[in-house]
Amino acid sequence: MKKAIFIFSIVYLFIVTGCNQESTGTGSSAVIVVVNNKEYNGTEDKLDKSKELGEEIGTVEKKTKPDKMPQENQSNYFGVGSKIYSVKGTEDYIIVIDKNNEKELLKKVTKGE
Repeated sequence: MKKAIFIFSIVYLFIVTGCNQESTGTGSSAVIVVVNNKEYNGTEDKLDKSKELGEEIGTVEKKTKPDKMPQENQSNYFGVGSKIYSVKGTEDYIIVIDKNNEKELLKKVTKGE
């Protein structure tokens, strides 16, 4: 009986581990948008009153797979039709508004990051 429980535990562990790897993928889980030949990633910086919505600078035209690097006007996170806006007074951030009207702040990737 102990041997059967041991074997069952090992099989269960392999199944759980395999399912977990499949669902999370092997690529990056970063939120990425490319607009105006610049890459922007999700950030923990807060979208507050200091980061005011600017002009619309693009629209997500294609959603790539999470493990694929987006090209111009593409995202690996936001759906097609999501609007991309500048942030007044800075080129370091953009704001993306998705189809649910949710706003998310993204930060420009600079070389060396």
